[in-house]
Order: sequence, then C-alpha cells, then structure tokens
Amino acid sequence: MDTTYYITNKNNQLLELLNTIDHCLTDARLEEVDSIIKLKEELLANDGIHITPEQINNIISLLLSFVPDTVREVG
Repeated sequence: MDTTYYITNKNNQLLELLNTIDHCLTDARLEEVDSIIKLKEELLANDGIHITPEQINNIISLLLSFVPDTVREVG
C-alpha cells in the first residue's frame, strides 16, 4: 500500500508554506537559492499532493535553517 503525503490547503496551509518559502528566498545565500526554488516549483506542480519524504525533509531543513541562532541556543 502506497502512502500519499500532502499538505492540505485547509486554513491556507499550503499558501502559508509557499509564502514562507518566498520569504526564505529573500534571506537565502546564493548557493541555497536553486534548491529553494526547485522545492517551491515541485510543491506548486503537485498542488501540495504526493509530496515525497525527501521533500518533507527539505521543507523542514529549509525552515530550520532560518531559525535565529538565539532560538537554537536556548535548548
């Protein structure tokens, strides 16, 4: 049985993620830009459906990379 991963658009979650990715692009280093754009295009192409576990990991890594150092050091 295949598992389908998706980001629901309930409460605009997919739109919020895409907006967050856009915001991350404004602060991204040059070497990060291509992978961020690729991730966004993959999410848009599938409308947030059939996301691979690798894409989920990329989303999490992307979001965590923009957590301020002061927040990371608290734990």
